[in-house]
Amino acid sequence: MRAANLFISDGVLDNSVSPRMGKVKRVDIDLSRLLSGLLSRLRENTPIIFGGMICFLMAFFLLSGSPPIWIFIIYKLLQTVGAYGLLAFYKEVEPALILFLIAIVYLPSGFLGGLYTGYKTKENLKIVLLYPSLIGFAILLILQLYFGVLDLSSPNLGRDILVPLVGSIVGSYLGGYAVNWEKEEEL
Repeated sequence: MRAANLFISDGVLDNSVSPRMGKVKRVDIDLSRLLSGLLSRLRENTPIIFGGMICFLMAFFLLSGSPPIWIFIIYKLLQTVGAYGLLAFYKEVEPALILFLIAIVYLPSGFLGGLYTGYKTKENLKIVLLYPSLIGFAILLILQLYFGVLDLSSPNLGRDILVPLVGSIVGSYLGGYAVNWEKEEEL
């Protein structure tokens, strides 16, 4: 690939040649070196991106449907133990349902994203395992805002934002360290 010629005039990049620009400094950028650097960085971060997509897809799958799949799991669990009538007292049971939501949706989705990322990445796990959960949470949050599922003016922002974020982060760390447990104990 050839080098691109860029001209800087008064702090503004310009790729045209003009005699009216005044004092012009020529800057050569090697596009092949730039692209190879970008591709190598993308290759390094691919497990993180895929881990984030796994985290998002798992949470999206469990939260989708009418009724959502996690609600169906809770109903079946309560029916199995003979406590189906608890749902009649929704206000009193709501904190327990939020804990079920964390345990059924966000911890497993973060766990699977962290499991993949921890399997593919072996160094800097304390920092790297944070990103799949953040990527999955951000995509899920953007889609919920776009489709109107999440309302930022609601008083339950702690439940709607903090609970999924913390659940995904904890699940991601659990998954990543489940794969690399003996390696961390050696250090």
